[in-house]
Amino acid sequence: MRVTMLRQVPSRLQFLRGQLQRPLPVCRSGFCSSAALRSSGDGQPKLYELRTYHVKPALFWEFMEILEEKVHLRMDMSRMVGFWRVDMGGLNQVVHLWEYDDFAHRTAVARTRSAHTGWMSTLNKLLPTVEHQDNALLLPLPWSQLKYPDTPGGWYELRSYRLTPGAHLQEPFRRTIQARAAFKYAELLGVWSSEFGELNRVYMLWHHKDLDQRMLGRAKAAQDPAIVAASRESAPTLVHQWSKILLPSSFSPMQ
Repeated sequence: MRVTMLRQVPSRLQFLRGQLQRPLPVCRSGFCSSAALRSSGDGQPKLYELRTYHVKPALFWEFMEILEEKVHLRMDMSRMVGFWRVDMGGLNQVVHLWEYDDFAHRTAVARTRSAHTGWMSTLNKLLPTVEHQDNALLLPLPWSQLKYPDTPGGWYELRSYRLTPGAHLQEPFRRTIQARAAFKYAELLGVWSSEFGELNRVYMLWHHKDLDQRMLGRAKAAQDPAIVAASRESAPTLVHQWSKILLPSSFSPMQ
């Protein structure tokens, strides 16, 4: 069994390279185009890290106050995409997304972080307030590129799907997500798949002007023939899903 799995690794890598080298499809949503993915300059996609901290309820605002004062030390080391507190779908949690050029860049940042006395002192203050934390290293899907909201304010939604192996790179899943983006009941900001963490999981970041508009938009989208057809085609590959409504912190680049 182990020999068989090892033999499958080169073919899996070759498949992923082929997916990344495919020309991006053109869609009407404005989300995807023939433009290149956000890359590190050598044609490779950027690496993203999604971190979730589960904070002790009684110490949540103490945690936020410490970060608000000192988070600039961490932001000087690598690019923060956004930092949010979870308003619905998981109380006393914060979610933050970071961008790196590649794995070597992330390793260099980790070394810098551990040697930075100011930031390590801040971490020592934060640790007693945190119950546990999760992280996942993500790659953008071949047809996805990160964007920022057209208008600031509103609400963010982090949705995640666990799929059968390889389903996130298949056409039915792409058609489902892009059909929803084209309906424009919300603004799709990025779609990533997990490289490390729980595998076969996809993360999507959406932006809503308000939550009432989200509810009405989703209800109307459920009647759209293109969305219904695409959803039925991809539904058999869906194993599990969850959603969290997010509010940006005062220091989040995405507001």
